[in-house]
Amino acid sequence: MSLDEEAIAEKLAELEPAWAGRPSVFSAEIAKKDVDAITARLDDTLPAVRGDAAEALGQLKATAATPRLKAMLQDPNVGVRRSAAIALAMLGNEELAKEFVKSLVDGSAKVVAGAASALGLSGYKPAVPYLLKAYRTEHPRVAAAIATALGQLGDRQAVPWLVAAMKTGLAPVEAAAALGELNDPSATRPLCEALAHELPALRAAAARSLGRLAQAGSVDFVLKDQALAALHKLVSDADERVRFCAALALAGFGDPVGKTQLKQLLAS
Repeated sequence: MSLDEEAIAEKLAELEPAWAGRPSVFSAEIAKKDVDAITARLDDTLPAVRGDAAEALGQLKATAATPRLKAMLQDPNVGVRRSAAIALAMLGNEELAKEFVKSLVDGSAKVVAGAASALGLSGYKPAVPYLLKAYRTEHPRVAAAIATALGQLGDRQAVPWLVAAMKTGLAPVEAAAALGELNDPSATRPLCEALAHELPALRAAAARSLGRLAQAGSVDFVLKDQALAALHKLVSDADERVRFCAALALAGFGDPVGKTQLKQLLAS
């Protein structure tokens, strides 16, 4: 899709901040893969900067930074220690990833949600079965964190769970968003059904995910026309998030009308 990806990301963050998450201080350096510049900030006086630097190095698979990151496990700030552990898990440290898995059975919903988020960022796919078990809770924060993590880990065995969570769970929007990251054609039908849901955020997330499936070539071919027809209707939805995500999805399908509408919405 030959559109301004940065402008699209900014518009999505404006319409639904929860979809964007907290931006890294080092977004530009990550894009340039400037490991040296990021490493130099591991000793920054601000804990948030140290933490972002650690996670950025994990994201870039900077194995040379492993000794520094291990030293940061003793940082006086708990947030920095957590970021260093996430980074090391990203770099393949299974011992730390397994510690996050163990935390999924903690009695505190805050701890479980934090562990789920860390596992999603770490990319530790063996955690998927444990995340699915950890969902047996009545806490929406935990459900949302697990749904997001399952999307990040990209394991298709999570599809049935996410479909059920979207329809009956505590975090339907996060589940719908995660389905768009698994590249599984079987997600097409439930996402199409969600386009008619009364909750605008769910309609928007389902549209966005259908667009992602289309870009990945993972839309169920039998349902393609049905999806396109529903998305065309949603570009006139009363909710701006829905209109934007519908246009974005149509552009993902290669629909010329969708591309035109998306450019107009980005310019407005």
